[in-house]
Amino acid sequence: MEIVAIEECNRAIYLNLAQAYEAEFSKLTEKKPLADGMFELDTDIADSNVSAFICYESGIPAGFAAIYSEFAECYEVAEFYIVPVFRKAKLGTQFAHTLWQRLPGNWTIKQITGADYATEFWRSAITMLPGLDLIEDKYEDEYWGEVTRQRFKC
Repeated sequence: MEIVAIEECNRAIYLNLAQAYEAEFSKLTEKKPLADGMFELDTDIADSNVSAFICYESGIPAGFAAIYSEFAECYEVAEFYIVPVFRKAKLGTQFAHTLWQRLPGNWTIKQITGADYATEFWRSAITMLPGLDLIEDKYEDEYWGEVTRQRFKC
């Protein structure tokens, strides 16, 4: 697995993967494609408070993450996606663990109502690392409404 920061030279790869992500979640978000067939994205990776990464497996783009950080050592997963074919190999867990090791601090992750598979993924990924004091609760998000939220420090 290789993790590469998103820059102008690989931004198109992120944008392509983000379309698959939006399509997969559209059954929960009820978002529809625009007239050009593309989904509008929720996270602007050009924002100075967002760090974005592509995860490669054997040279193939296998997923991405967009991490929001307004304050030092405080991070929130804004977007996280692994192409389904790579999920059985636990690539998402490896990707998340690597990001947490690279960016130590306080983390927040949220899942929208109905994304039970995402909640299970995050619980599993977090609890696989010993010593993380996981706090999980329901939270009223301004944009998404009630979400499941995990918070921990690593």
